[in-house]
Amino acid sequence: MEIPAINEAGGGSDLVSRIRRGDKQAEAQLVERYSRAVMIIIRRGVNDAASVDDLHQETLWIVLKKIRRGDVREPDRLSGFVCSVAKNLVIKYFRDTVRQEHLTETKEAMFLVHPAPDPFEELMQKEEADLVRQILNEMPNERDRQVLFRFYIAEDEKEQICADLGLTTMRLNLVLHRARERYREIYERAHSTGQKTSPNCGRN
Repeated sequence: MEIPAINEAGGGSDLVSRIRRGDKQAEAQLVERYSRAVMIIIRRGVNDAASVDDLHQETLWIVLKKIRRGDVREPDRLSGFVCSVAKNLVIKYFRDTVRQEHLTETKEAMFLVHPAPDPFEELMQKEEADLVRQILNEMPNERDRQVLFRFYIAEDEKEQICADLGLTTMRLNLVLHRARERYREIYERAHSTGQKTSPNCGRN
């Protein structure tokens, strides 16, 4: 991406020095000097007007914050630094957008693949958590019990569960799927035989 020409009259070093000293006029001058170039960079990669405005404001805010904290190591290259911040935010915007689209597509695919009500989901919605815990405790596999409890009852985030158990997101999805199947077998077997779970098998 070609970086737009920026008027460096007065020098970036001078602006950086003044902003570090708390000069509000210097901050206004920085915004005026770099605002147009930042907007051009963002518009080249982002079509949504609201997102363009947000990224434009965020770029200038980040630049000012980093200058105030003394994070700009080469003040004489301020123009390159400003453009770099803008381009990095555009890249992050695209990554977040792609990730969100992927999550949406995944949820839609799961809905299409499993349109019928799931006995496990219905149970979670209709029965008390104590009964669910009792059924979970009848499962022989500790990891099955743990992932089902944390995901469906404690409602822990997937990222946290993965971090605690040393799993990738894909691996956790597979573990959840298999655990659900084993849970369903116990649940359906209990209902088909008319058996009830023991009231003394609460979760330790």
